[in-house]
Amino acid sequence: MKKGNERFRSGVRKNRNYLNEQKASASGQHPAAVLLSCIDSRAPAEVIMDLGIGDIFNSRVAGNVENSDILGSMEFACKLAGSKVVLVMGHTACGAIKGAIDNAELGNLTGLLAKIKPAVAATGYSGERTSKN
Repeated sequence: MKKGNERFRSGVRKNRNYLNEQKASASGQHPAAVLLSCIDSRAPAEVIMDLGIGDIFNSRVAGNVENSDILGSMEFACKLAGSKVVLVMGHTACGAIKGAIDNAELGNLTGLLAKIKPAVAATGYSGERTSKN
């Protein structure tokens, strides 16, 4: 993943044949890692790490918030499929973090942001707390 990210940052990505990769993984999957990343459209892990089909398990949810379904998926990845690495990938300017700071409320999003708020509260900061500062 580190080497893939270096390729991405340098603009020299692997030439991939996704159809061949899909066919090669049709009989089973054995990704080396499981990743928890944000749903943010600007941070697609497979692209940022120059990965192909079958390389990783990827769970995406706003703010990288874990829940029992994601943890169960990670347990599957590690215990049953043999993944050896669990990576949580954050990014800058996360809308979920900004929403938690600003106390945004909207349907199911309200509950998701409530899981982020303890981390916001635990972060040392003097002054007014808004997502703008």
